[in-house]
Amino acid sequence: MRRQVSTVIAEGDRRASLEAIRDKLARELHRAAGRDAAVIAKELRAVIADLDALAGGKEASTVDDLTARRAARRADAASR
Repeated sequence: MRRQVSTVIAEGDRRASLEAIRDKLARELHRAAGRDAAVIAKELRAVIADLDALAGGKEASTVDDLTARRAARRADAASR
């Protein structure tokens, strides 16, 4: 079951909050087009970078890698 981002953030766990935001942005990016996709992709990259910077190492998964690559491609295409 997917929890609301606001609920996760209210719990005060930074990693869980960033992961919830990342997941929400990834879902929104999947449905977005054009400039909206570029804006969402930029935010998604920032959240992924914040997650990578957290103590405890990088949370790496194939889904994260694919999401970041897709976001970069869409942002690049939207900026052309």
